[in-house]
Amino acid sequence: MSVNEVKLKKATTPLTILGNGPATSRTFCIGDEDHTLGNALRHILIRQQDVDFAGYSVPHPSEPFVHIRVQTSSETAAAALHQSCHTLSQQCQLVLEQLERLVPATKEDRIRIEQALLEDAEEEDEDEMEE
Repeated sequence: MSVNEVKLKKATTPLTILGNGPATSRTFCIGDEDHTLGNALRHILIRQQDVDFAGYSVPHPSEPFVHIRVQTSSETAAAALHQSCHTLSQQCQLVLEQLERLVPATKEDRIRIEQALLEDAEEEDEDEMEE
């Protein structure tokens, strides 16, 4: 690691539900995510008819998580978040399919990127084992 390289902390859990109020009002803490996922989920959540409020925050740039606040009128906040995650996944898949169809080289690039990410993850695991 170089002098200027910053290695962010890893989240200890992928998802935590904060607080213990009514099931229609929850704050979810999603690990190893930032504004990218937070804003996308907030945008999809507020378009759901049953959602009264949706917002997100990143408590601090050096912390490895995003808080997503959901308040609904009838269904549970967890169900609304689950539906939003599913919708976002479908939208991403649709964009990827269209991009790969229009630009065939994109598929080859995606495969190379996935392989590089796997190699990086393996190197990080090896580094952690050495420490």
